[in-house]
Amino acid sequence: MEIQSSRITFFPINLEIAQILMKNPLAFYYKFQLPWNKNWPHHGLKALLPIYAENLEEDEDQFGFGPWVMIDNGREHVIGDIGFKGRPDSEGTLEIGYHVVVSERNQGYASEAVAKMCDWAFSNREVKGVEAQCDKNNIPSQKVLINNGFNHTGREGDVFLFKKEKSRNNSMPQRSESE
Repeated sequence: MEIQSSRITFFPINLEIAQILMKNPLAFYYKFQLPWNKNWPHHGLKALLPIYAENLEEDEDQFGFGPWVMIDNGREHVIGDIGFKGRPDSEGTLEIGYHVVVSERNQGYASEAVAKMCDWAFSNREVKGVEAQCDKNNIPSQKVLINNGFNHTGREGDVFLFKKEKSRNNSMPQRSESE
C-alpha cells in the first residue's frame, strides 16, 4: 500500500520494516537505496516501533493505522514519518502524529502530509474524526493543524489538543441503494 501527494510518497511500516528499523536502521536505507540520515528514525519512533510491531503481530488490521514513512517523490531521501496511534476508537476517532527531519522543515511537508493522511483516514467509513496533540510552544505544528482544518479543543498542561471532524467534503461518496 502506497499513497502520494504532490511531493511525498507515503507507505505504512509493515512488520518487516519495523523489525529492520528496530534492529539496524541503516539496513532500511540500504533496502530502499536512500542516503542515510542520522536523524531518522527519531527517538519517538524508535520507542513506538516495538509496541506497534507487537500490535501488528496480534492484529493484521492495525496495518495502516500505525506509522508511515514519508519519502520525497523522487525517492531520493526520507522526509520523516506520520501516522496514527492505532485503529479508530469506539467513537471513530484516530490520533495523528508526525515528524519531519530537521533538514526538511519549513518547506510545507508537514502540512501536505497531514492533509493527505487525513484524506486517507476519512476514506475509511469507521473514521469520524482525527485528533492531534501539540506542545504549547510548538507554533509551527499548531499552524500545520489549524491550516488543515483542525480546531483547538482543549489543553492538558503544556499540551494543546486539536480535532478535525469528518465532513461531507472529506468523506468518500456513499453509494445509493439503486447503484
